[in-house]
Order: sequence, then structure tokens, then C-alpha cells
Amino acid sequence: MKSNPQSHQSLYRSIRHRYLLGVLIIAVLSTAAYYTLLSSLSDSESTAYIVNLSGRQRMLSQHIALDAHRIYDAMLAGSPASDELTSQMRRNIHDMEAANHKLSSGLLSENWTVDLSTPCREIYFGRMNLYARVDTYLNLAAMLLSSSRHKDAQLYFEQINNSSEQLLTDLNTAVNQYQLEGEQRLNRLENLELLVWITTLIALLLEIVFIFRPMLSIVYASLKAQTEALESLEEIVESRTLKLEISNKKLKDIATHDPLTKLRNRLTLESDIESLIGLSKTHQIHFALCMIDIDHFKHVNDSYGHQAGDYILQELALLLKQETREYDHIYRAGGEEFVLVLNRIDFKEATDKLERIRLAIQQNTFIYGDNIIPLTISAGIYHSNQFVLSKVHDIFRIADTALYAAKHAGRNCIRIAQRENDDISLAKESSTVDN
Repeated sequence: MKSNPQSHQSLYRSIRHRYLLGVLIIAVLSTAAYYTLLSSLSDSESTAYIVNLSGRQRMLSQHIALDAHRIYDAMLAGSPASDELTSQMRRNIHDMEAANHKLSSGLLSENWTVDLSTPCREIYFGRMNLYARVDTYLNLAAMLLSSSRHKDAQLYFEQINNSSEQLLTDLNTAVNQYQLEGEQRLNRLENLELLVWITTLIALLLEIVFIFRPMLSIVYASLKAQTEALESLEEIVESRTLKLEISNKKLKDIATHDPLTKLRNRLTLESDIESLIGLSKTHQIHFALCMIDIDHFKHVNDSYGHQAGDYILQELALLLKQETREYDHIYRAGGEEFVLVLNRIDFKEATDKLERIRLAIQQNTFIYGDNIIPLTISAGIYHSNQFVLSKVHDIFRIADTALYAAKHAGRNCIRIAQRENDDISLAKESSTVDN
């Protein structure tokens, strides 16, 4: 039977057309995978940059508030702020202003622009009006820097102080929104990659069935390219996940500190005391726990207002920091109550230190507006040399009992918990003057 040249030609054309179709399909799919990967890399990079930038903006707002405190404290002390401090505050203002412009406009650089989502635009220009508030906050900081009059500086400082906490909360809202949008983008990209992957597999199976062995090498190359693309994407996702974990760690640090005084809160207090108990047992390292309560704090709030009360709490926190060592710890336990943990200190030194703190607070001038607010504290001390206790609850109970005794004795005094014949004795500090 003779071969039919016309049939051979037709078969050749059919195979050629199918082969070209297979090549075309692979070319289209490869291009789609390439641009999908580029899109994934671009979106991931911009998302990470924006999340980090918004987190830095949030951090800068607190740095500026702290710089304002330091500059204003220097003015109260009658000495100008150091050049290093003013330069640092100017840098923080400049960096936060640049971050605010980038985040609100989406113009990350000259050649790098992203579109603001509707929720982000609402945060910056809607009811929350974050862009204008950040701008106002930075203007207040700049005016505080350039102010030479104490009265003007006080006004700017109070406005910064009053707005910083709510601004931090709203900046945190922006960070959370960026993180949420980044996660949504990653989910969409994963779905798109899955779709491309499934489509590619179907096309390869059809090519194996209808184009035979010449397409096997193309199938192998395409599968290999897809595998490499998926592995690369997994590495990117792992990298972004690590950055999100770091951001979450920073948020956890914020959660363990009191937003008003920036002191540690009760969240870590018990675990810290348990660690000290262990060190005291193992290495005979003594410590003292002091319960401190502001006398007649309700009268301050009732007479001068809650903002004056907040000011007193902040000033007292700063004074406690100044009077303690770097390895001592101060906590705001709640309301007007503070806990001071003195590490590596003997009994006499601890009582003397707390008495110095009491006198420093009594002699300090607390000025709020046109008012001079007198302030005293009552305190109770537990020392590990007087009681060998292994339970945090018992330590707090003894210190709190001593504090109650100080209040009962007329306030503005210190009571020391001591053991006498297996009973608790509340001794009066010899240098204390009761009111």
C-alpha cells in the first residue's frame, strides 16, 4: 500500500499545528506565571514597606512625646535642652512628617506609588482625619522646640501630652489596617497562583495526550519552573511572616506598659517577683517590694480635674525613675498605686532609699497651670531579709498591710513589715515625719 503524500502532508501540518499550539500555550502560561511572581514580589515588598513605615510612624509619635517631656523638664529646671536632644527631636519630626506624607499619598518614592485603599483613605482624610492630626501634632512639637517663653512652651507641651495617647491609638489602627490589607493581598496571590498552577497542569496533561513525546521535555521544564516559582514564593511568605511576628512582639511590649506613665503594668509584675524569689533563694540576693500610694489623690482629681491627676501621675513616675537605679523596677499597679521593686539591696539601704523618695516627693513642687499642688505618699515595705516567703501573694499581702498601716497612721509616712516572734510587726521608719 503506497503512502499518500497528501496524507503525510496533512499529518505533518496537524502535528506541527498542535506542536505550535503546545508551545504557544506554554509560552502564555510561563508569561502569566512570570508576571504573577513579579506582582507577588512587588505587592509583598510594598506591603512590608508600608507596614514597617506605619509602625515607625507610630514609634516616632512616642519618641516626640518623650522628647517634649525632656525639653519641657529642662525648661522647668531653668536650663536649656541639650543640642543633642533638640537635634534628635528635629530628626524625629522630619522623619514622622515624611512618613505621614508617604502613607497618606501613596507616593513612596519618585518611581514607586501605591493606591490607597478606601479604609486607609478614610483613616487619613475621613472622620479620623489622621493626616491633619499628625501634621498638627508635628507643628506643636516644632513650636515647642522654637519657643523661648515658658508659658508658651507649657501650652504646647500640654497639647502634645493631651493628644499623644489618642494619636498613638489611631496610628495603631492604621498599622492594623495595613497589616490586614497585606494579609488579604497575600491570600489573593495564593489563590491566583493556585489557579495558574492548576491550569498549567491541565494544559500539560492535554499536551502529553495529544502531542506525544516531543512535548515531554517542555512538560518537564514547565513543571520545574512552576516548582521553583512556588518555592520562591514560600520563602517570601516566610520572610513576611517573620516581620509580622516582630511587629506583634512590639505590640506586646506596648501591652505590658502603662500608656499614661510609660511604666510597667501589672501584666509582668508577678512573674518578675517570682524570678526575684528564685534568685533570693539560690544566691541569697535580697530585694525589697514597696507599695506606694498617693495621699488624697481623689482630692487632686476633684479639685483640679482629671487632667491634673494624669499630670501628677506622669510627674511622679518621672521622679521615681530619677530616684531609683537602672536595675530597679517601677510599676503602676492601678489608679494612684505604684509598686517599687528594689533589687540587690539590704534592709537598711532599702528603708533609707524609700524615705528619700518620700521626702523628695513631699519637697517637690508640682505645678499644673496656675496651681501648685502639694503631694505626699504613704508606703509599705516588704524586705526578703525579714520574711522568707515563696509565694508572690504573701509578699503583696504583707507589703499591702504595711501600706494600710501607713495610711492608718496619718499618711505621709512609711511602715516597714518586720518579723517579731513569728508575728508581723509594722515598724515606723526612724526618719519619717508623719502628718
